[in-house]
Amino acid sequence: MKLELTWGELARAAGGRLVAGDAADLVDSIGTDTRTLSAGQAFWALKGERFDAHELLSADLAAKASGWIVEAGRAPQKGPRAAHVVEVSSTLKALQALAAHHRRRFEIPVAGITGSNGKTTTKEMLKSICARVGPACSTPGNWNNQLGVPLSVLELLPVHRYGVFELADSHPGDIDEVSRIAQPTVAVITNLGADHLEFYGSMEANFKTKAEIIDSLPEDGKVVINADDQWLAGLEPRLGARAVTFGMSPQARVSFAEDEHLIVDRHKLAVKLQAFGKLSRYNAAAAAAAAWAMGIDLEKIRAGLEDYRPSAMRLEVLRHATGCPIVLDAYNANPDSMRAAIEAFCQEYAKAKKVLALGDMKELGEASPRFHAELGRWLAGLPLAGVYLAGPEMKPGADALSAARPAFSVHYAPDPGAWVGDLKKSLTGDHAVFVKASRAMKFESIVAAL
Repeated sequence: MKLELTWGELARAAGGRLVAGDAADLVDSIGTDTRTLSAGQAFWALKGERFDAHELLSADLAAKASGWIVEAGRAPQKGPRAAHVVEVSSTLKALQALAAHHRRRFEIPVAGITGSNGKTTTKEMLKSICARVGPACSTPGNWNNQLGVPLSVLELLPVHRYGVFELADSHPGDIDEVSRIAQPTVAVITNLGADHLEFYGSMEANFKTKAEIIDSLPEDGKVVINADDQWLAGLEPRLGARAVTFGMSPQARVSFAEDEHLIVDRHKLAVKLQAFGKLSRYNAAAAAAAAWAMGIDLEKIRAGLEDYRPSAMRLEVLRHATGCPIVLDAYNANPDSMRAAIEAFCQEYAKAKKVLALGDMKELGEASPRFHAELGRWLAGLPLAGVYLAGPEMKPGADALSAARPAFSVHYAPDPGAWVGDLKKSLTGDHAVFVKASRAMKFESIVAAL
C-alpha cells in the first residue's frame, strides 16, 4: 500500500476532519491491526460486532503510529495522543470512502466478480491471465466484503495494469455498496444459486442483489454473464451489446467444451486446465470472457488459464498414505456447488471406489431441511462406495439417503469425529475421497485426521 496523501487530503477523502497535527504532513500507508502495525503507519480504528479497536488506543500506539483515524469523540481525552488525529462519523464508512477516492486515481481495466459459486476461482484464473500482460492488483484470499474490498482496493499501485476484485454479498444492497468502492469497468456474474437464503428469503432478492453490480459500471462497461443460468440469461436482452455471455452452450460468446477447447467469439483454443470438472470449465470460461472484455488477446488468455493452479480447499487434490486421492473442497458449500463438485469428482475418479465426506450447507434458512433432504435423495443414485455425513443440518439428508436404501454404506453423526476413524481404516489405494462442507464446519480437520 502506498497512499501518497497528506493528512489533510486523507481527512477530506474519508469525509472527516483533522483535529490534531499538520495537514501538510504525508501519510504513506494505514494499518487496522495493532499486532502487525509498522512504525509510522496510520492506525485506522475499526469496530465490529465482537471488537472495538478504539479500546486499544494507548500511549504505546500513539508513539508507534503516525496518526489515528477514529470516530468522533472516541480518542482518549487524557494521556498521549498520536501526532495526527482524524475524526470521522464511522471508521468503516470512512475507509470505504478513502478506498473509492484511491480507486479513482487509476484509469485501468478493473473486473468486479460476484455470483453464488466460483467467485474466487474465477478471480484467480483472471488474475493469472492478466499476469501474462502486466501486474494485477487482486483480492487477497477472501477479502471480499465491506471491509475486505476497501482494503484490497487500497493496494492499487501505479505499477498495476489491471484490477481484479471479488465482491461478496449476503444481504440486499451489499453488492451496490462494494461495487461503489471497486468501481469496475467489467462486471462478472458467475451464476445464481441458493446462497444466503437465510438473509434473502427468496431467489429473486438474491438475484436483484447480484445484479446491483451493473449499475456501478460506466456506460460502456461490459457485463459477463452465465448464459446457461436461467436467472442471468434474462439480462442479455436488457444489456444488448454490453453483454458478454459464457457457458457450455455454443450460443455463448465464450464457451468451454468437455474436449478442453475454449471458444472465444468463434476462435477455438486448446487449453489444458490444471483443475477438473464442469464447474472449473465454467470458471475458466467466465475468466476468459472477462479477460476478452478487458482487451486481452487470445494467446494470453490461453496461457494464463494454463498457468492457474487450484487454491487451498478448492478442489485441492491431496494424497493419503495409501496413495488414495483426497479432494478437499471445504471452503464453502451450497446446494448448487455441492452437486456440481460431486459430479466433477465422480467423473474425474470414475474407476475408483468413491467415498464422500459431507457436512452442513449453512445459511439456507427455513429451506435448509428441504435442500439437505434433496441432496440425500440425489446421492442415493450415484456410483459410490460409501457416504459419511456430519452436522445438525445434514440430518435430514442422512435420513433421506438411508430411506432410499442405496447400494453403499451410509454413516451419520452430528460431529465427524465420530466416524473419521472408521473412514481412515477403510481406505485403500483403490479409493478416492471427496470432502466438502460450509466453511463453518472446518472439514479440513477431517483431512488432517486422515
